[in-house]
Amino acid sequence: MPRMTLMTLERNRTSILRFFRDVIGAGNLDLLDEIAVEDYEDHVALSGQGRGREGLKLRVAKIRAAFQPRHELHDVIVDADRVAVHWTLSGVHSAEFLGLTPTRKRVEFDGVDIYTMRDGRMAAHWNVVDMWAFYRQVGGPIHK
Repeated sequence: MPRMTLMTLERNRTSILRFFRDVIGAGNLDLLDEIAVEDYEDHVALSGQGRGREGLKLRVAKIRAAFQPRHELHDVIVDADRVAVHWTLSGVHSAEFLGLTPTRKRVEFDGVDIYTMRDGRMAAHWNVVDMWAFYRQVGGPIHK
């Protein structure tokens, strides 16, 4: 593992904050060309997402279309080449998501993302999301 300096740790943190604020929040998908590697690996890809950075752009576009989300970041933890983020997403379920037609219901649910960083850029992603809370709010399959 490469030696991590405070500058490297801060660069990793800044890239993730820009991802949540400028990419997911403001819809600047072109910023991903700067903050994500081309061969980005998503270990929890959405159906039809595709691979690499272009797949990540599609993922973000689907999430933005489905919720026009607002993320509240509770914790951002940086350790070596990893960044973990605990967040709450709030928005209105206004487009198809995970096979569910839009319900127009306000939703709020939590998740934790873990990113592996390479040279200050997002290289890989894992997450755990409270889908029980999401489905309970929209009447999804777990709720029935």
